[in-house]
Amino acid sequence: MHSSLYSTPSRLNSQADRLPRVNDHLCKGRKRKKTAMAVQQQITTVTTTHSSAAWTTGLCDCCSDMGTCCCGFWCFPCMQCQTASQYGWCCCMPLLDPLCMVVSCCLRSSMRQRYGINGGFCDDCCVLCFCYPCAWCQMSREVKNRGAHGTTVVTQQIISA
Repeated sequence: MHSSLYSTPSRLNSQADRLPRVNDHLCKGRKRKKTAMAVQQQITTVTTTHSSAAWTTGLCDCCSDMGTCCCGFWCFPCMQCQTASQYGWCCCMPLLDPLCMVVSCCLRSSMRQRYGINGGFCDDCCVLCFCYPCAWCQMSREVKNRGAHGTTVVTQQIISA
């Protein structure tokens, strides 16, 4: 075997020092001006809420949105999963609900907080306990009317030094 094929790291470094650098011949005698440019990204979430502190539809306003009413009547679990997904939660969460309604209570409470709706956790649990399908239809209409999330705005600021 030829010894030049296997060079030691120190030998490679000394060989690299002898090689001319790119653009060295162009920059001889000139001072290099170093410019740096940094890009800073800032993500801003703008949440729009309705000024009212009440649900946009009543608990028994099923006729105000016949699509939600029919979906809730013919395929209630599908409507629950769709509502949870549109709100930003895992679509499978409502399937855990028949055990103790904790998911429904948490989702309804979260909607109230996000949209600035008056009420309390105890109110949510009572509504869901006595009017479970109507409460889910109301939550579905609320997500449709107000939207799941605020608008996300991405801004970039270029800083040059």
